[in-house]
Amino acid sequence: MGPRRLLALLLLAGCAAVPQPAAIRFGGHGDAEARVNHVEGKPVFAASPIELPAGLHTLGVICRVRDAQGVQREITATLAAGGRYRVEASMEPNPCTLTLVDEASGKPVGTAR
Repeated sequence: MGPRRLLALLLLAGCAAVPQPAAIRFGGHGDAEARVNHVEGKPVFAASPIELPAGLHTLGVICRVRDAQGVQREITATLAAGGRYRVEASMEPNPCTLTLVDEASGKPVGTAR
């Protein structure tokens, strides 16, 4: 095996060992709109999606219904490496009911409060 091929294999192995971040999308859905505005108490000023390392996270989410003042909620969830999630805000059973959904399975994850 030549040195270039060995270097290419080592680079590929190194890239495979780097954990992929989880991505979280958010935005409007019907009359309700949700936006992640902090993670573990640190402000987030990014557009959707945001990327986070795998592990347990507490997301601060601001939810607005039409033009009303926003309501602050939190979602705590364990995110998988490379996972893709979306924050959903709905009007049922109450306005600004939040759910974090795993896009691969379509199932809710974590706890919203």
